[in-house]
Amino acid sequence: MLWSLFIAILLSFSFRIVQKVIGLIYKQHLRFSVYYWGIMVIIASLLLKNTYVYSFPKNLSTVLPLFLIILIVNCLISRSSGYSPAGRFDRFNFVIIYPVLEEIAFRGLALPVLTRHHSLGQIHHTPVIELSFAVVITAALFAVSHLQYYKLNSQSIRFMIFAFAGGLFFGLIAQVTESIALTVPLHIAFNGSAAFYAYLIAKKQPNST
Repeated sequence: MLWSLFIAILLSFSFRIVQKVIGLIYKQHLRFSVYYWGIMVIIASLLLKNTYVYSFPKNLSTVLPLFLIILIVNCLISRSSGYSPAGRFDRFNFVIIYPVLEEIAFRGLALPVLTRHHSLGQIHHTPVIELSFAVVITAALFAVSHLQYYKLNSQSIRFMIFAFAGGLFFGLIAQVTESIALTVPLHIAFNGSAAFYAYLIAKKQPNST
């Protein structure tokens, strides 16, 4: 189990590791760190066995109502998330690249690595929800991992709270379906609506162009 935890933690902070390496080797490409990270994550998804990355979702009829509820709630609460990516490059990465890569890393790779261990099994079970310690640990790592992108302050704590909540619900769906096919669009929807709200607020500012 310790080895699985190590892999999950390594995946959680792999972006920062890649960013540090790029900064040492080729600083001019530092702003493209997310793409180098993406290459690493995709390679890991091909090397690790029994992942949720490329599998077709199971139990779709069971989780579809939960998926729709989370989708609607996502779009509503994202207004209060505080995320405000600036510029087309950052918006594109925030809305598309980060959600896809984070779902691969956390729900696609880290979660199934942890769920292999019975000691990290069910906390609560219903016909829809199958909450496990693996889901909670993955959500916690997902929340803390946001410190790779932001300094620790009141705003980043808010980001971490949203990330933990999202990590729990995305993890529930990924565990039941054994796939990230539904969590990727959920993550994109949250980030996309957050970026849209931030854009509308910026447009209303007196000095906006």
